[in-house]
Amino acid sequence: MSERRMMVLVAALERHQDSERKVVQEAIVGQGAVPVGLAYPAIPANYVHKLNLRAMADADYVLLLIGTEYGPLTERGVGFIHTLYNTAQASRKPVLSLIYRGERSSRDPFEQKRLDGLISSLTSGLIYYWHDADSLRDAVELGLEQLFETYPSLGWLKADLQPLLKAINPQEDHLVRQLRNQIRQLEHRLKVLASQDDGSALSFAADHRPWRVAYQCNAFREGRLKPFDGVLAMDLAEVFQWTSATLLSPTSETRLRALVASRLHERVLHQAKRAWSGSHAVSDIRIDQASFDELKTRLRALGLISFDHHGRWQLTDNGELIALQR
Repeated sequence: MSERRMMVLVAALERHQDSERKVVQEAIVGQGAVPVGLAYPAIPANYVHKLNLRAMADADYVLLLIGTEYGPLTERGVGFIHTLYNTAQASRKPVLSLIYRGERSSRDPFEQKRLDGLISSLTSGLIYYWHDADSLRDAVELGLEQLFETYPSLGWLKADLQPLLKAINPQEDHLVRQLRNQIRQLEHRLKVLASQDDGSALSFAADHRPWRVAYQCNAFREGRLKPFDGVLAMDLAEVFQWTSATLLSPTSETRLRALVASRLHERVLHQAKRAWSGSHAVSDIRIDQASFDELKTRLRALGLISFDHHGRWQLTDNGELIALQR
């Protein structure tokens, strides 16, 4: 096992975030990394900021804990955490942002505007959302795993192990770190699967109702076109099977809607032939928005899909397990 340790600078506010910072620090240590950095007090603290900048120079990664406050301002009128983020960007330090998404108490409109501006700038990078201690711990673990895999770093070694550096093959060390990241991801997936109920994880018994999908299309007969509306009753498990391979990676709703429409083509044509004798083709199949929202809600309720911060669909660990078993 490698003795390397990743150093993670934690940038947070001192007020109202004591318990959250403790959760973050414990999760970082649990990932085999070392948390560093000081919390910013409610009043401007240039000395604390200088110490954090010094710690960031040595750190491999930067973690921003964003709660319900923007925090104290520097002499230039910019928040200390905001300033630290800008410095990290300029220094090309990989940044993980943990953004609170829950109930917020009313605050000064200028404070809200500053906070919204900071969050808007963070969404272009690696972000995870949280709303309580459990979701925060999960966000730290998942975020660090992605951070370590996407931006590999050499990390740190104890001083008495430094002579071993000359004996390390850089290519082999990089491979070992990649394998270790994969092992961490598999261990996390096993924990998630073990915590789920067997009934919901292995079947669609919790929701066996057919998916009634309303649609519109154009039907053709002897060169004539006729708008056609219809409703199909589809097996929910069959529809999931159609989409599961695509959802192994994040997929936009527009692309998924087009995929489902293409799979409905033969059934729509069959209905059109029965409703308009002699019709031989259909085109421009459009699924009703309410029907597609129902599909989204039911798959989400079964724990099969989730959505990233861009609104894209993707399989959960449970959904991926079922997809690979079918």
